[in-house]
Amino acid sequence: MVLAVLVLAGVGATRIILTYHVFSQTYDEPASVAAGMEWLDRGTYRVDYSHPPLARLAVALGLYLDGLRLPAGGSELPLRGDELVFAPQSWVQVGNQILYARDQYSHNLALARLGVLPFFFLAAAVVWVWSRTAFGDTSALLAVFLFTTLPPVLAHAGLATTDMVFAATFVVALLAFIYWLECPTYLRSSVLGLAVALAILSKFSALLFLPACGLAMLACRWRARRNGTGSREVPLPRRATAIALTMVTSFLVIWGGYRFAVHTITRSADRPHERIDLSVGAEGTLHRLAYLVAERAPLPAPELLMGIQYQRLHAARGQLDYLFGKMNKTGWWYFFPIVLAVKSPLPFLILSGIGLVILGVQGCQGADWRALAPVAIAVTLLLVCMPSRINIGVRLILPIYPVLAIVAGFGAIRLWNLARPKWVGPAMVIVLLLWQLTASVRAHPDYLAYFNELGGSSPERIVVDSDLDWGQDLLRLAEALRARKIDSVSIDYFGSADLSRHGLPRIQRLLPYQQTTGWIAISKSRLKHGEGEPPYRGYAWLESHEPVALIGRSILLYYVRASAAGQ
Repeated sequence: MVLAVLVLAGVGATRIILTYHVFSQTYDEPASVAAGMEWLDRGTYRVDYSHPPLARLAVALGLYLDGLRLPAGGSELPLRGDELVFAPQSWVQVGNQILYARDQYSHNLALARLGVLPFFFLAAAVVWVWSRTAFGDTSALLAVFLFTTLPPVLAHAGLATTDMVFAATFVVALLAFIYWLECPTYLRSSVLGLAVALAILSKFSALLFLPACGLAMLACRWRARRNGTGSREVPLPRRATAIALTMVTSFLVIWGGYRFAVHTITRSADRPHERIDLSVGAEGTLHRLAYLVAERAPLPAPELLMGIQYQRLHAARGQLDYLFGKMNKTGWWYFFPIVLAVKSPLPFLILSGIGLVILGVQGCQGADWRALAPVAIAVTLLLVCMPSRINIGVRLILPIYPVLAIVAGFGAIRLWNLARPKWVGPAMVIVLLLWQLTASVRAHPDYLAYFNELGGSSPERIVVDSDLDWGQDLLRLAEALRARKIDSVSIDYFGSADLSRHGLPRIQRLLPYQQTTGWIAISKSRLKHGEGEPPYRGYAWLESHEPVALIGRSILLYYVRASAAGQ
């Protein structure tokens, strides 16, 4: 069984690696590269503190070992003395300087992406261990198969971003919590503290997801104890000591993740402090107290606090999001159920649904709480995400896939064991597994832009952004333009790559609301929502023209004749 699991994970990893040189950088990858390289090279974390450093460190490590360093100062890298100073969009410039260094763009980008691959293996290992403990070897093997063939998982495991790293460390923390609840020894308390810290160091979403899912697991355990199926209670003093050890371990590891930094959050010379003003107001006692603490009180890991504040304000303000042709800044409560429904293979959803229903029924009948935990976690994650005002992709709920894979593996076993007629269950399971495998293979290498049959032939009518178009097809566009011998093109590209470094012909910026003739290349995200306020119709005039080609899955290529431009 272990050998089979290793083979499944190895095949998945090979498929991921094969995508490295197909795609250009996605929008967020330069941020990871720049922030991680700063951590390694300068011992600071100022270029982009909007996310914690663990994933960034993993991404930059290969580049650092290859001899690359943070670029020297200059207009593209704001410096104040020896200290890096955060500036809007500086992470794009800094990250791109590293990625394009030595004219080895594909090599450098592959090294960055390789840093995320160990977390794919880690997530697959947790799926195996957790499912095997709860449901047995066969269910665990099926769970690993389903997990390692999920296009969203393969997509984000192949990018130098935070999402796969967080998905892996999150489920490690949950599994460690299960073991800790059963027997909170000093060793298990230390492991739990380490696991929780790594999840928090991966993404700030952990600060919301972990408590919510932890409470859901505690509720399952409490119900099991009422029914007499739970383990015996641990004495309160021992549990209190274990909790204290867990918290101390987490604090030290998180602080270490920020290089044990101790300094003030800001300086009086940088007044006014916009983020503080937005939080506590621009005047009054609380305002003065907040300024005093921010400017004069040295704090451990201040970038952690700054990053949390950044994300809190981001969530409060919302972001201009797109769904079913509409845009708003407040999100939709049904966004995440919809993206899960269209971005996940249908056989995976079917098996997950079977597992959720059966385990839910068993939970009501007093089943082992550890078997019910994946169901409680999956439901909790979805409920916690639904009120979010940030609706930018299934990647924000990527941690749901490992736990759903565990549930789906159980669902497959129960379906296989249908009593009458005996052949129906095995036949249905085989069909569903082959369907899953076929969908996954057909998606290669475009895992990021994968949609199931519900997405139809024009998934951009549902969602775009990181679910479809994240800037990944620039290399393909350059190749397509060279093949067609196109010497001039108008472009509106949704991404962070440097267009001047990819061998494109003479380019000019394609502007919204301005009809243009000749060759036109436009990202689907720009076509659908551009950078304007709703209702966005900046490129409505292109709707009357038929695209010449679809480049990859995310860029449309048009040719508009002068005679047709005014029609």
